[in-house]
Amino acid sequence: MCSKKSSQAQPVHSSISTGPTSVPAAQDRPMHDGSDRRFDCPPWPPEDGLITESVDRILRNGDWGRYFPAVVEELRERIAGTLPVRHVRLVCSGSAAVELALRACLPDPVRPPAPTRPTTPTAPADAEFLAPAPAEVICGVVDYPGNARAIRLLGALPVMVDVLPNRWTIDPQQVEAAATPRTAAVVVSHLYGEVAEVVAIRELCDRHGWSLIEDACQTPGASLAGKPVGTFGHIATWSFGGSKPLTAGCGGAITTDDDRLAQRLAAFCDRPSDAFPLSPLQAAVLVPQWHRLNAWVDQQNERLVSLLAQVAGATPGWAWPEAAPGVRKTHYKVPVRLVNGSDDEAPARVARLVDRATCIGIPAGEPFRLPGRLAPSRGRIESADEARRMVARSWLLDHRALGGDAHKLEELARCLIELHDGAE
Repeated sequence: MCSKKSSQAQPVHSSISTGPTSVPAAQDRPMHDGSDRRFDCPPWPPEDGLITESVDRILRNGDWGRYFPAVVEELRERIAGTLPVRHVRLVCSGSAAVELALRACLPDPVRPPAPTRPTTPTAPADAEFLAPAPAEVICGVVDYPGNARAIRLLGALPVMVDVLPNRWTIDPQQVEAAATPRTAAVVVSHLYGEVAEVVAIRELCDRHGWSLIEDACQTPGASLAGKPVGTFGHIATWSFGGSKPLTAGCGGAITTDDDRLAQRLAAFCDRPSDAFPLSPLQAAVLVPQWHRLNAWVDQQNERLVSLLAQVAGATPGWAWPEAAPGVRKTHYKVPVRLVNGSDDEAPARVARLVDRATCIGIPAGEPFRLPGRLAPSRGRIESADEARRMVARSWLLDHRALGGDAHKLEELARCLIELHDGAE
C-alpha cells in the first residue's frame, strides 16, 4: 500500500455526502510518502525569466513601496486591453472579487427607520418595520463554495440549480425555472475548463432585469465564438490564486463595461485608500503572465490534444473532455469521468483512484462537493441530480501535469494508462 499516516496533524474537514455513499474528503484521507512515484510533475508555478525581470525592475525602481505604483496601472491597462473592457478593479483575492461584484449588483440593504419616540409596551414605535424578503441569487449547485457564502454574507439567498448533462456548468432552463420575483442576479461559473452557456443566460438576465456575474476565475484566456470569457456578463470576476492559470499566490480582479457598477465598486473600495488592494509585487508577477496568456492557453490546448491522442483509446473506462464548436478552453483541473459501474460505488472508486494517482506522482483531486441540506434561511437547492452524478463519478487531473516537453507528456500518458488499468 502506498498510503501512510502522516506524523503531522492534519486539518479537520467535514465530509459531505455526494450521493448514496459518503467518502471522506481528499484532505481527510491518509497522506502517502511518494515511495511509488512514477511521474515527476513539472513545477508550479513554472519558471519564467520574464517574471523574474519584472519583479527585479520594481525592486530597483522603488515601485514595490509606493501607494500608486506604475506597475499596478500597467497591469490594469494590460487586462483592459486583453479582454477588452473599460473598467478594471484589482483586488486582494478572487473571493473578494466575487463578494464585491455581488455588492455592486445587489440592491442596497434596507435599514429600519429610527423611531421618533421611545418604544415601550404601551407606546410602540411610530412605524413598525417589517424587513423585506431577501434578494435571491441563482448559482450552480456545484461551484466554488465561497460564492454561496458571499451571497449569504450580503443578506441574500443562494438558489442553487443543476448543471447540464455531462457538463460542469449550469443549465439555462434550470435558471429560468428557479427564478422568482425576488431574483436579483445570476452567478455563472466557468468550471474545469468548460465555458458556460453564457449567451443564453445573458439573454435571460437582460429580459428579466437581473445582473449577470460571470465567474471567470478558472478560465482566463478562454473564449466563445471569438469573444473572451469574462465579457459576456454585466460584471466578471478573476482569481490570481496559487493554483490558477494566472497566479500571484493570491489576488484577483473585477471587470465591467458598466459605468454604474464601476462607480458602486469605487464607493465600496475607496475609503479613501483602496481597502482591497493588489500589491505592486503581485502586479509585477502578473504583467508578463497576462502578456503571454494567449500563447500559454494555445500551448496547454496543444498539450492536452497530444496527451489524449495517447491515452483516450487506452482508457475506455474514462470519459475525457471533448472539444466544443467555437469554444477555446483554458484547462484548469481537467475533469475525467468514470463511465462504468454504479453511481453508488463511484465515490469510493474515485477516492481510491485519486489516492493512487497522487501516490505515483500524478497531481489529482476531486471536484467541489455538493452542499448538504439547507435551512430555508440559508438558501435552497432547486435540483442536483446531474451534478450529484458528475461529482460522484469524476476526478480532476491538475493542469500542472500538462507542463514540460513531449517526453514528459509521454511519461504522463504511460502513468495514466497504468492508473486506469489498475483501477478498472
